Amino acid sequence: MVLFCFVTCAGALGAASPSAAQTSDAGENLERGGATYSSLLPPDLNEVADSERETWTPDKLPHQQYMKEIYWDFPPETSAFFRDTLVQVVARTYDLTRDNSDGSKTQGWAAGGWLAYRSGLIGDVFGVQAAFYTSQPLFAPGDEPGSKLLTPNQGALNVFGQAYARAQIYDQEFRGGRQLVDTPLINPQDNRMVPNTFEGITLDTLPDKDRDYDYAVGYLTTIKQRDSNTFISMSDAIAGGNAGDRGAAFGMLRYRPLEGLSTILMNYYVPDFVNTGFAQAEYTFQRTKDRPDWILGANIIDQQTVGQDLLTGGTFDTFQASAKLQAEYAGFTVFVAGSATGDASKIYSPFGSKPNYTNMQQVSFDNAGEKAFGGSIAYDFGHAFAECGLSGLSLGLWDTQGWSARNPSTGAGIPDRNELNAWLQYRPTSGPLQGFRFKTQYSGIWQAGNTRNQQSEFRVVLDYTVLFRPPLQ
Repeated sequence: MVLFCFVTCAGALGAASPSAAQTSDAGENLERGGATYSSLLPPDLNEVADSERETWTPDKLPHQQYMKEIYWDFPPETSAFFRDTLVQVVARTYDLTRDNSDGSKTQGWAAGGWLAYRSGLIGDVFGVQAAFYTSQPLFAPGDEPGSKLLTPNQGALNVFGQAYARAQIYDQEFRGGRQLVDTPLINPQDNRMVPNTFEGITLDTLPDKDRDYDYAVGYLTTIKQRDSNTFISMSDAIAGGNAGDRGAAFGMLRYRPLEGLSTILMNYYVPDFVNTGFAQAEYTFQRTKDRPDWILGANIIDQQTVGQDLLTGGTFDTFQASAKLQAEYAGFTVFVAGSATGDASKIYSPFGSKPNYTNMQQVSFDNAGEKAFGGSIAYDFGHAFAECGLSGLSLGLWDTQGWSARNPSTGAGIPDRNELNAWLQYRPTSGPLQGFRFKTQYSGIWQAGNTRNQQSEFRVVLDYTVLFRPPLQ
């Protein structure tokens, strides 16, 4: 019995003109292309409850250190459909304020969360899953929209984002209906009040630490985006309007051919709109305890129009390549990363967070022709100060500079930009506050040629997660 979609969402948490800061909200992912980052990187880029899936087997759900666990006490003769039931309750409040580069302001404060249910299996094969999501405005000025905590007009979110039947066969699961999808290019992007969810049919391997590969394939007809109560077609989501009724076929393979090496291949296809591919390889140089561990990684996103070229009315073939070098030692995590985007177009990423290594809180440095380079340093206070009650406390800084961007239609240059991120997070793994998280994030973008040279954004989020589950085996 495996809790796949619950744990994916257990943790974390507007388009602009070419000369604007272009807030993409892309800088927050659950898992970076299948290779898990250190928990000291920006919290939006890594959800440890999700990465723990590497320790699961199809028959065992381990202890979830970032949730308050309450165990069922069903009699042994109870049907597995009820005995193996999982119920997750997430309470969340989130405040976001941004001074936009065009002189306007975005502001929202919301409260809500979700209630999710996953049944046990009938005959060791059939089960169901459902989740209801809500986000209610606490402070949401009508003339300051865009936070994506609520609807575009600052209204409440209330939606059954998940409702699907599932069939488990050996170590894989068929799913049909509304569901979460967790891949590098199509994912929940759970960095606001509620995640993206999708409607379609998928086949996924269940997590198993003893298997050196995982895969997911499927066909998705619609998406419910983070700030919406409505499911729209995948083509409408990528085109930003009423653009037809095309779905997206996708496939993903993660392969770990040897210890320390993780690779991933993925592709999705929206007929008459776009085909997007992704490839990544990361290698971890694990050393003795008194020496730093090193991680070397590289990936590429390849994107091109297809069929009738309905996305932009013309053809393009572009890419974004990125690489990183990361070191972890004595509670510190340090990395440097760079990226380059093709001249033909920016990268379109409407179905979730992007997996490139320069993907930050506000922008992902993916304008046409844009190059970027930056670095980060973070510290985990629990490494040296756990006995002082600081376990679960971390902070960090991340800065990236982008240059050489251009408008692909006119060839005109776009001013260089720089983004600085700072974050502080407290997320205990034991004691009376287990399941609680406090996180605050600051981001500033500096770019000439706008009404405001600096676009600053400040976020504060508190959430608490409770998981009702069967006892540990």
